[in-house]
Formats: sequence, structure tokens, C-alpha cells
Amino acid sequence: MNLSRIIILLLFLLTFDWSTALGQEVRRIEIPIKGNVETIRTIPIGEKGVIVISKPTKDSFLVRRFSTDLDNIWSIEGPLGANLDLITTTYDGKSIYLLFNKTKSSIYKIVKVNIGPGFLETFHIETMPRFELTDFVSMGYSIFMAGKLRNEAVLLYSQLDTPKTRILPSAMQGSSVIQSLEVDSLHGLVHVNYAIKNGKETKLLVRAYDDRGRVALEVEQVPEPEYSIINGRLQIIDNNTQLLVGTYGYRNMQSTRSAASQGIFISKFVDGKVQYARYHSFTDFSNFFQFLNPRQQEKLEKRIDKKKEAGQDLKLNYRLLLHDLIPHNENYLLLAEVYYPEFRYQTPGMGSGYQSMMGYPFGRSLYNPYLYNPMYNGRAYNQQIFDGFTYTHAIVAGISATGNIIWDNHINFEGVKSMDLRQKVKLQTLAGDQVKLAYTKSGKVMSKTISQNRVVKGEASFTLPTGVEGDKIRKTETDDIDFWYDHYYIAWGSQRISNPNTSSENRGRRNIYYLAKIEH
Repeated sequence: MNLSRIIILLLFLLTFDWSTALGQEVRRIEIPIKGNVETIRTIPIGEKGVIVISKPTKDSFLVRRFSTDLDNIWSIEGPLGANLDLITTTYDGKSIYLLFNKTKSSIYKIVKVNIGPGFLETFHIETMPRFELTDFVSMGYSIFMAGKLRNEAVLLYSQLDTPKTRILPSAMQGSSVIQSLEVDSLHGLVHVNYAIKNGKETKLLVRAYDDRGRVALEVEQVPEPEYSIINGRLQIIDNNTQLLVGTYGYRNMQSTRSAASQGIFISKFVDGKVQYARYHSFTDFSNFFQFLNPRQQEKLEKRIDKKKEAGQDLKLNYRLLLHDLIPHNENYLLLAEVYYPEFRYQTPGMGSGYQSMMGYPFGRSLYNPYLYNPMYNGRAYNQQIFDGFTYTHAIVAGISATGNIIWDNHINFEGVKSMDLRQKVKLQTLAGDQVKLAYTKSGKVMSKTISQNRVVKGEASFTLPTGVEGDKIRKTETDDIDFWYDHYYIAWGSQRISNPNTSSENRGRRNIYYLAKIEH
């Protein structure tokens, strides 16, 4: 099938403007997909528009750029090659990178999408046999890949304009894993988060690398004697000052099966030295347990009070996905999503491993257990298959310049589950102290507006319309939302829709992928 036919088929778009009772103006387009075969990936790029990546055939991929009005600017088809899967994508603020690989191969194909003029550059890099990839980011022509080799943490660095790949030295004592790689486009750095294990104690080491693979700065969070560090995110304030925010737990609560978080720590570093380290237990938050029903809350609060009367803290077991700190009125906003991984036991004859049950048409996807459990040793879940992450609620807190919690609030999730661990809730600062939280579920936008501890607008939802009279959304397979630019969101996902008023040719049913621009 030639490119023109692919574009004609896939760009059968339905476009409309519509205002809900809540006052949101929505503009939506639809892209037909073939049943459950095709998955589409969406990457918002702010005022530059949005990039959509799809797989129209088994041996090709299609990259399209849409404007902020959701008009198609350009479309490029690229050859995929035999048995190549799209593993992941990354965006460095200028270009988008697609990472391809086939099972058990040490050679990776990288496609650089130049989003301005709309053209592709293709590169190949070679790693090592049995290298297990857990994370991948790019910064210009510099590529960083994290993973494991013979149960040791490995950080690979490549320059796409040269054929060589090298291992960046770690030079650290103890067993270590790389939890995550994060691009700091503002400062031109890649943050590499190492969890270093010594028995049940873990500490966090964050190194920032420049685009030449050189260490630009390094900070280390050593826990209090009874604690272990679970994870963290580095925030660069200026050339000499950094903040490190993460979660901690009691050392004796950690195991390969459970990374038990007790609370949040906030540390300030100046010239690499710790200025302060504040530890805030979840039991000290005013709204952390609001996701429970009233009876559960009452029972838990009684247990917390009883422990505190005895001079102790109730030990907890939560996992948090942290966002970057957001400067706000001379302080900071901290947003974190509470989740837990689910597993199911393997059925004989069904195969094993995370990859086998994913069902992604693009193929394999990154799976990094170290991101949420630094104690994981690769043997804890041999009899189980990963079955997704379930989100319970998100907390938002005001953080002072001295690392103290000023206030906190929350938003509940309603049955949200995802196969990959990614940020679901989006935060927007409004006039004064107001903050709006939003996420999507089953084609609905859920939101809540707060002002510190106070609720300005309670949790509300509205359904994204299709714009076709008689449509009934039978199922929303995937959906997501992000703040796009100015005062607009962008939402996207795949749906099954039926309509008795449509032509008999498609028997009143269609499977589509939608993009929706929402004014708020």
C-alpha cells in the first residue's frame, strides 16, 4: 500500500467544535484503526502541535504531525524491517526518537524525527549480548541507555554520528540498579538515578551527565539509620543548588517483593553538600488517606493515634510516582501518584514473562521493576506475570523553601489501571493559590480545583463527545490527557463506537483513535 493510500485511509477525520455544560470547548478528530490490531502513540509537543506514531503495516511505521488546530501538517512513512518492534519513544524538546529492536538482538535501530521540516534520520547502535534494557533517553545526538548485564547495572552512552557505544563507569561500592533516566532539557543534562543496596538499606545516588557523557554534578542521599531510600527526583535550582525529593521507608519493611514507602523526604544540596534533609511520614499529612471510605479512615486514624501516643509511627506500605517540583508563589508544589503493581500467576502453556502478555502491536515495551522497587533482584516473581499498575489517588502538597510541608490535598482515582508506569494526573496553577488537577478515565475528563487545603470545585467529570448524533461509546481501550499549551488540554485514546444511524457498510460500528483539544 503506497503512502497516499495510507494517508487517505488513516486521515478519515471527523472534526467539530462543541461546548459542554461545564464550559469546555472541545475540538476532536478521529483516525480509523483496524480492530484491536493497531496501537497509536501520541506525543504532545506544546505550541508545535502533536506527533502521532502508528503502524499501518507489519513492516512499516507512520509518523504524523498535527497542528494545534489538529490539522495534519505532514506524514512520513518509514520501513520497519523484519521482526523489529518499537520499544519506546523519547522527546528531548527538539526532536523525537523512536527505538526499535528485535528479540534477543544486541543491535538497536534509532529513528530521529525532525519535527520542524518533517524528515527522518536512521541510525544503528550495537550493545552487548544479553543486555537487558530498562530505560532510554536522548539529548540531541547523544543517547543514554540503562539496563542490566549479568545482574550488574550498566549505563551505555552513544553519539549517533559515530558508530561507537561505550559503558560509562560507575565506580561505586555495593550492589546497584539504575532506577530511571530523566532529561533536564533546561540545563542540557541527563539525570541518572542509582539505587545502591547494602542488605535492606538503600541509598540514592544521582549523577547528571552532559551531552558528551561527562559527569556534571553528583548528589547522594544517605538515609537515617532506620530508613531506606526508595526513589527520588533531582531538581536543579541554580549552578550550585539542588533539591532532591523522593520517598523513604523503614529498613526492616523492605524486601524483593515489596518496596514499602513510609513518607516523603526533601533534601537541599549546595556545592554537593547536604544542607538539610526533611522526612515527612504519610501519617503527618492531612489528606493522604482520604481515598479510603469513612469506616476505613476511622479505623486507620485510631491506629495512627495509638502509635503516636506510644511515641511511634504506624508502619505503612505505599508506592509513589513523583512529579517534578513546580515553583509556586516562592514555594514549591509537590505532586505524587499512589499506585501498586499487580501480578497474576502463570497458567501452564501460556508462556511466561511480562513481554509475552503485553499484547502491544508494536511489540515489546520497557519494563523496569527497579523504578518502583530498588530491592528487586530478578527472582521474586518467577511464578507470576505482571498484570499492570493500579492507581488509587494522588496527593499534592505545598513545600516551603526550608523543605517543610505547608499544606496538602488529594484527588481520587476511580479504577485507573495502566500497563506502564506513567504520570496520569496533570497539575495546572491558576490565579492566586488555586490549583487544578485533571486525569482521564474511559473517555471522561476527571478534575478537581483546590486552594491549599480547601476544595474550590469538588471532583467532577465530563464525557468527551464524539460529535456524531447517535454515537454510543462501547469501550474506551486507552486514554490519556496532558496540558498542551496556553489554556488548552489535549486528550487522546482508542474507542469502540456503535451507531445505528451509520451506513450498513461498517454495520454501525467503528474502531477509532481520537485526539481532542479541550479549552479550559
